[in-house]
Amino acid sequence: MIVFIRQGFKDSVNVSLFSIAVWDQIKCLSGVVYRLHGPIGLIDPVRGIIWKWASWPVLIYLPIFAGYVSYGLATYVSIERCLSVSMPLKVKSLLKPGLTTWFMVGLSVIILGSFSSVIFVYKVEYTFNPYYNTSLPHVTAGRLYFALNGVILKMYKYLGIFYPAIFCTIMTVSSAIIVIQLRRSAANFRPGKGKQDGRSTFGTTSVNLTPRDVKVTRMLLVVILVYIMDFFPRLCKYLASLIEPEFFAYGRFHNLMQIASNAIWILDFLNASVNFFIFMRMSTNFKTTFYEIFPTRKV
Repeated sequence: MIVFIRQGFKDSVNVSLFSIAVWDQIKCLSGVVYRLHGPIGLIDPVRGIIWKWASWPVLIYLPIFAGYVSYGLATYVSIERCLSVSMPLKVKSLLKPGLTTWFMVGLSVIILGSFSSVIFVYKVEYTFNPYYNTSLPHVTAGRLYFALNGVILKMYKYLGIFYPAIFCTIMTVSSAIIVIQLRRSAANFRPGKGKQDGRSTFGTTSVNLTPRDVKVTRMLLVVILVYIMDFFPRLCKYLASLIEPEFFAYGRFHNLMQIASNAIWILDFLNASVNFFIFMRMSTNFKTTFYEIFPTRKV
């Protein structure tokens, strides 16, 4: 986020990647804050238990919702990149940083808003614990859990499948088109073939693809592919919850669901942190700016 701020937002790509970085930061930070109950519990077991369950309804879901938002923003990036390699002149004239900002904000509000009611499905109650000789919190089903025959949880399950399915499909199709266009571009830029002035000709259509466009597109393609790999396990989990309704929180297969959720959360947190290393590896501008901000000292 610091690097993108330093570089500025004159380029729509920086706006998109900064927005994704913000939600990745929210995902990781909320995950860390919730799991502070472990270190706190080493010092004071009672306060650790209170921290864990009092924060559970919000902080257990916020990383998941932040993940869905970042998936949605990455899907926008895949569409934007697909159009950029297909019709770069038109896309560059239309998708200005201001419009991209509105898209980022709009997608964030829509996706987060569609899940927000799930936070209020559970409630925290306090009961006396004789072992610790004090009242401790625990999570139980709230009034909205059973509202309209559990429609909120059903909506959560369906959205949990709808978003990954839609995002994954769009990303896969966009990635395929991007790969085809990049291969054609590489073929046209070989010595003795095509044009050497940054203009590639695909059939009868002339498409401007500068070397920088190709570099940026390849980097974003890697980011998109990482998201696709992270989508699949989550999609399988929610499909399983539709096939078996008891495969859900406090259902008959609660423990198995927790194991699957933890595995998916690990993938989510890895996905949220790996983009930095992709940028450092594949973006010369990002790497240069990073070392300008955080210079290394030779020993």
